[in-house]
Amino acid sequence: MELFVFNEERKLAGVVESFEYLRWTRRYTQCGSFELKAPATKNNVNLLVIGNYLWKRDDDDAGIIEYISLDDSVTDTITVGGRFALSLLSRRIIWGTEILNGGLSTCVGQLLQNHIIAPTDPNRQIPFIYYINTAITDTVKTQVSYVNLMDTVVRLSEAADVGIRAVFDPDAGTVGFQLYNGIDSPTVFSSEYENLTSQTFTQSYLSTADTALVGGEGEGAEWVLVTVGGTSSGALRREVFVDARDLQSEDFGGDYTEALIYRGQSKLAELQPARSLDASINPYGGLIYKVDYDVGFKVKIVSKKWGVSMDTRIAEIEETYDTDGLTLDVTFGKGLLTLSQKLKQG
Repeated sequence: MELFVFNEERKLAGVVESFEYLRWTRRYTQCGSFELKAPATKNNVNLLVIGNYLWKRDDDDAGIIEYISLDDSVTDTITVGGRFALSLLSRRIIWGTEILNGGLSTCVGQLLQNHIIAPTDPNRQIPFIYYINTAITDTVKTQVSYVNLMDTVVRLSEAADVGIRAVFDPDAGTVGFQLYNGIDSPTVFSSEYENLTSQTFTQSYLSTADTALVGGEGEGAEWVLVTVGGTSSGALRREVFVDARDLQSEDFGGDYTEALIYRGQSKLAELQPARSLDASINPYGGLIYKVDYDVGFKVKIVSKKWGVSMDTRIAEIEETYDTDGLTLDVTFGKGLLTLSQKLKQG
């Protein structure tokens, strides 16, 4: 496999001579990441510098090098890593207030247009970025101010169970951002079918909620309160308060209640129970990667010995290339949040 390196102007700079391993992690609603370890030859050291792009032919994604480590403890090696080109969105914030009231694709396009493609301040523009409108019509009714652009787009896509990716064009040197719906696949994964070699099942009800009390504008008896969910009772009921005082009725008119409901639904989507299964795919199990299964595909997982059955989406696939060839580690379902992600959600 050839690994091509492009400079910060997205012009081809060369090819990595050789490498020990490459971890290439693709994600459905989150930004992907990579790590490459290679001999520290003059060619590799000159190519693998901060800001350059790493790309392989079989992928739309390109990785941007964000860290470098040189080591001579055994042999001279260079290790680089970073995130995929979706991370370009993280370089901008919502500069001001955006009222989002419409279809998901339209709202994401609005954010990108105003803050990275054609902002009023030309210093904020990234001219090689464009938006691929895929007309995903899930309704969005919310308001965002002074928060990170990528975090905002990721939250919107997660709430709708919609994927987001950055498509790198090596010939044009451009990056197109695109929302997409994952495919419903008939594929079944099971160790009993010999297409999984190992598996770890995790289920967590930490920090979950099924009922939200959303507080909008006003005070005292005039405070607008809306309940979202609320169908459970007794010890099974788990409640959360959602502060939505930033949403004002003058911005949404007759849709104000719907905007509060959307805020509550988005919070409850973040606080759903986490069920995930991390597994290694058997390359000889009869299933073809990117044909029978891929990031975003909805598949069935069956483990007879644990009594687990999940109709779930493939959230992440980590490709590892080394001397043993290609290994695929797949995460099915909604994984557990890291501490940093929990802190971000507040």
